[in-house]
Amino acid sequence: MAELQPPNLECPICFAPYDNAFKTPLKLPVCSHTFCLECLSQMCLFLKPLQIFHCPLCRAPVPVPPGGAPSMPPNMEVVSQLPPSQRGPLRRVWLQGSQLCYWKLQPPYSEGQEELGQDAVVRLQLIQAPPGQPSPPRQADLIPVRAQRRLLFRQACRNVWCLGMVLLISTIMLFSAIFFPVYTNWHWNKNSGRPG
Repeated sequence: MAELQPPNLECPICFAPYDNAFKTPLKLPVCSHTFCLECLSQMCLFLKPLQIFHCPLCRAPVPVPPGGAPSMPPNMEVVSQLPPSQRGPLRRVWLQGSQLCYWKLQPPYSEGQEELGQDAVVRLQLIQAPPGQPSPPRQADLIPVRAQRRLLFRQACRNVWCLGMVLLISTIMLFSAIFFPVYTNWHWNKNSGRPG
């Protein structure tokens, strides 16, 4: 009787340990083999949805789902074996061009810590530069992104300020369009001696 072996905690292509972001363990629906998101994304990068790629272990044909490799189901059996810090919710990773991306949310902000609590988009470049050109950094880099709450507040303030300015300018123009012709007509009539 064969014993059940614990799941392998590293990708059989790149031999990197799985995590809950770019190295999320994804299960191929056809053959149930598991590979990391980064490796499957590199394999499917130039394929269109519903085109076929072959499993690297058993060569079974696997269709690329709409949304690319990030849309494949995670292998929750492997995820449950990850270190406790990585067993929480999986990151929502998406493919943008030739990069894998996910939001890195910061803890809630406290007063006086406006600039410390910036959310970020973490990106991973999937394509290596051709020989002779500088290669993009291999590690994930961070792009600071303004927090949604502050951004919405600033946009609302900017919109209210713009609306106030438009109303002020409209009022001045309307007043000018009515008052100056009446005033100049009254002033002209007064100076010419005709009754207004």
